[in-house]
Amino acid sequence: MTHSNAFLEFKDALGMAEQLQNIEREKCHNPPRQNELKTVQGLRGGAVILMVAAFENFLRQAFQEHLSELTKHPRVTFNKLPERMRVNCYYLTLERSMKGPPFQEPPPKHQRLEDIDRACRDLISEIVNPTVFCDTGSNPNSKTVKSMFSNIGIQKVFDDIKDIFENQWGHSVSHSFIEDKLDEVINRRHIVAHTANALNITRSDLNESLRFLKILARLLEFELKKQMQLLKS
Repeated sequence: MTHSNAFLEFKDALGMAEQLQNIEREKCHNPPRQNELKTVQGLRGGAVILMVAAFENFLRQAFQEHLSELTKHPRVTFNKLPERMRVNCYYLTLERSMKGPPFQEPPPKHQRLEDIDRACRDLISEIVNPTVFCDTGSNPNSKTVKSMFSNIGIQKVFDDIKDIFENQWGHSVSHSFIEDKLDEVINRRHIVAHTANALNITRSDLNESLRFLKILARLLEFELKKQMQLLKS
């Protein structure tokens, strides 16, 4: 399968986390000695934050890149899109034009008129704005992933990828394993980011997290690509 630029950039970004791992392996003992604790915490904590940031950025870019296919000539017939996607296209497009991009101070109302006018013209012309489907809420956990895929017509994305995931993971997993493992990785990032504490992160945790995110991103990309082909057919 040909990968998107989003996935290729994701793999490059994960390389930064892997480099921190390599430095920690080369410079420190396992388990770390007392004088190595701060170094180990910094390197392992940094690796956790980088890998989650890479995954979140991948989600945004992958949705933007793949959904942009719907805007190319010949454009997909709007009424053929899943109902939930059509509804979100209207509401999210108008909401974004009136409120401005998420997590930014909204500009004065008179400065938003041009964006509102453009949004209305796009909706009248039945043009999909991929950007409105890319919001991760700065928290790319399982709930966010399910919501993003549900918004484009894929209701049970983790169920859909489970069989292939097990094949690539190497053994069978429980029904909720993919969701639980993703939330585990994201929550580990939250702990590091909000408490500056990485004492409980092991090398095994990092190795497993990196492997998991690579497999998950690859399969999510496959589902995105498959959905776009279906919508364009």
